[in-house]
Amino acid sequence: MSESAQNNIETRTVERQAQDQSDLELFEQYLEADGDFDSPERGDLREGVIVEVRPSELLVNVGSKRDGVVPQSDLAKLDPEFVKNLYEGQTVDVVVSRPPEDDGTFQLSIADALQQKDWIIAQKLLDSGEISTHKVIGYNKGGLTVEFNRLRGFVPASHIIDMPRNLSEDQRRIEFERRNGEEMRLKVIEVDRRRRRLVMSQMLAEREYRTHQKEALFTRLKVGDVVTGEVRSLRPFGAFIDLGGADGLLHVSEIGWAPINHPREALEVGQKIEVEVMRLDPENQRIGLSRKRLNANPWSDVESRYQVGQIIPVTVTRLADFGAFAQVEPGIEGLIHLSELADISVAEPLKTVRAGEKILVKILRVDPKRQRIGLSRRQALDATGEEEATTEQ
Repeated sequence: MSESAQNNIETRTVERQAQDQSDLELFEQYLEADGDFDSPERGDLREGVIVEVRPSELLVNVGSKRDGVVPQSDLAKLDPEFVKNLYEGQTVDVVVSRPPEDDGTFQLSIADALQQKDWIIAQKLLDSGEISTHKVIGYNKGGLTVEFNRLRGFVPASHIIDMPRNLSEDQRRIEFERRNGEEMRLKVIEVDRRRRRLVMSQMLAEREYRTHQKEALFTRLKVGDVVTGEVRSLRPFGAFIDLGGADGLLHVSEIGWAPINHPREALEVGQKIEVEVMRLDPENQRIGLSRKRLNANPWSDVESRYQVGQIIPVTVTRLADFGAFAQVEPGIEGLIHLSELADISVAEPLKTVRAGEKILVKILRVDPKRQRIGLSRRQALDATGEEEATTEQ
């Protein structure tokens, strides 16, 4: 090897050794410096360990060279019972609320960390479409506010079920107050952490919930089953009964054996009743119910209670061109034919009685198979005298 080549090798070796020495010195300086490998920055969500519980603050290590401080002002935002049970060595979530200053100290917040986790939960619910239950804690002119752990969710009025439209300001306030404290099934429909917007919908949640419940009911229910439901709404033709997420129709004729003009005469919204499943129509998602089938048919033993020739008190229920109908007992209605209302000398027999009036009648016929009873007020008057035949309620 030439002398020149030998010199070049020696020169490169010396340079490499010098570079290695320089790198080592820089590394040692870095280790001795006050800076951290992973210096906390404002807004960072960290997992830390409590290293000291002080009377007015906590010291928490989040992996940096210096411990962060959770001040009393932050602890005051938390549940007192939660703060009371904090202990040294416990792992807690914190957010860096103030980055390290010149002296290396920095401030942490447990309250902000809990809220950040709630925002993460809200986003997951939005992404999954999952339904969750929350309590109504207030309202404003636009809708309801609900608890969402340490956040507040908002349910617009247009997403509240059974919320009447075109209400005055006072009427809307009354509707909102009525729902205060209520537990609602809700779906998250908007999460905007920057604007602190968490919007939820009861309408969409209930629609999805009831669809699932209805599908489950149709697989579980059978005709003839007796179930307990809640009266959800009343209509002239019947009542809708909530069977646990799906509604069945209880027709007005199936509410009881006694005839009624409107379901409100026998039922009220919110009432719990037992009903029998009469019909199931999975294709059209309809359930027919009966309440009167659970009670004994009063016509089955009517002949044991009423005999031809017997004079009994009845209540006139309605008038027709051919006579008047009268209730003998709940579920048993008889007909007083026009010719049996009054003496033949009376020009307008129908005007001698009115709906709701209590009178005495004589039983002319009892036909349990056809569910008919023939009555006569005229013959009762002949037998007892008009003064005794008409009674006051």
